[in-house]
Parts: sequence; C-alpha cells; structure tokens
Amino acid sequence: MAGAGYKLFQTGDVLTAAQVNTYLNEQTVMVFASAAARTSALTSVLSEGMVSYLQDTNAVEVYDGSAWVGIGNSGDITGVTAGTGITGGGTSGTVTITNDMATTITAAGDIVVGTGSGTYDNLPIGTTGQVLTADTTVSPYKVKWASAGGASYAWTNYTPTWTNLTVGNGTVVARYLKVDKLMTVYVLLTFGSTTSITGAVPQFTVPEATTSNWQYTPIFLWQAGDYGTNSFAGSAYFEGSTTKVGLYIWKANGTYISTSVDAVTSTVPHTWTTNDTIGITFTYEVA
Repeated sequence: MAGAGYKLFQTGDVLTAAQVNTYLNEQTVMVFASAAARTSALTSVLSEGMVSYLQDTNAVEVYDGSAWVGIGNSGDITGVTAGTGITGGGTSGTVTITNDMATTITAAGDIVVGTGSGTYDNLPIGTTGQVLTADTTVSPYKVKWASAGGASYAWTNYTPTWTNLTVGNGTVVARYLKVDKLMTVYVLLTFGSTTSITGAVPQFTVPEATTSNWQYTPIFLWQAGDYGTNSFAGSAYFEGSTTKVGLYIWKANGTYISTSVDAVTSTVPHTWTTNDTIGITFTYEVA
C-alpha cells in the first residue's frame, strides 16, 4: 500500500506481487488521460498518499484518503487586471504590474495629491523653508507650498462681483493677501465711459466670507475720487451679508467733526464720470 516507505532489495530476493504493488505501483507518479480514467483504474486500490498526473489538465494531485487534491494548493486566480493608477497585468506566466505614481513623480521631493475622485497629479517640490498649506482657492490641488506660518505673503488677484454697479469698460484691480485668519483686500475701480452706478449702495464681493460678527460694523474707510476735482471719504461694511461689502459716503453735520452717512448713488457724492475712482483697502476676519 502507498505509504509503506522505502525498501532496499538485496541480490537474490524474490520480488512478490505484493511488493510490486506496494513499492512500485502504489508509490509512483501514475499518469492518466483524465480524472475519469484514473477513477476507473484505481477504484478498488485507492490508498492515501498515491500521486497522479492528469494529461488533460496538466495537474499533479495526491489522494488524501478521501479525495484527490492538487499539490501545492494552486488557487483559483486566472488573471491579474490593472485598475486605477496601475498598468500591466496578464493571465499567464510572469505578471508585472506598475503603479503609475512612479512616473507621475518627476523630481525628488515632489508629492502626489488628489485632484478629484479617483484622480491625482504631481505637485512639484516647493522652495527651502516653505510648508504645505491647504488653500481651497487653488485648483485643482487645494493645497500649495507657502512660507512657514500657513501664508504665502503674496498678493493674489481675484474678480469681485458688483451689485448696483455696472463696470462696463472700466478697469478693476482687485487682489487679496491672506495671513492665517486675516484677509486684506485691495480694490480700485476706475470708471470708463460705460461704467455706471445703477442703484443705491454699490456692493462688491470679497474673496472669502467673514464671520457673522462683522456684519453691519462700519469699520472700512474708502475714497471716492472725482477726477481732477475732489475726493470724498466714506465707510464700508458687510451689509446684511458675510460676502458683500456696501459703500456709504460721509457727510458733515454741525460745526465740529461729526458725520452721518448717505448711500452712494449715481450722483452722490458727485456725478460719476470717466476716470473717477472707487478705492478701498481693508482687513477682516475670515470665517
């Protein structure tokens, strides 16, 4: 029977049928055309430890006492398919897969950042002393290299949206500088021939919303320039909004320096014409 082990035969020994079956037939790798052929041949002599080779499937199997099982537990994987961010794959032989981040990174110190759902890109290394900072205004990375402390200390241009004012062919210079939670904004509007104030209290949007505590607090000073004639001072504040700043002009009350305010209109504090200006710089707390 299989499992009898090894027997050293001596010269002159008589080789019996039992010995042939035990040490030769039952302890060799038997070759069969198929599993069905194997079953037909071995049904009455199956023994734990028998080994067979099946020609139709190229499988080597061993009988474990109750069933034929594959040697080495080859598993059931039939192929490797490359997914997101992976190249290569195959269904046979040596399979190689490559993470394409290896080619996305182009220089030492670069990092890979997400640009969306299931997408990413290379962010080149910054300069000495910079730190990686979250910035939702940077597309598509939402992060950037900035000076230590979380701010870049550089002005960034932006485009304000105006209410009760049509820019037309006028020019707008608008930019901001954000340092931690403090936002400094600079806006200069120079009127063109088609620029006009279309309603009371011109308003413009800021780069990022403020906190609700800053609403209705007239803390910003701005200047209305009547080209070649005069200039007027006014106050500005977040008027019922955390994203829009409204403009009011000061007017004198009494002998002493005391002021009240009027809404800026197309004729207040003067009739607006070409080259007139609205200029303001202010700092506020972002939400």
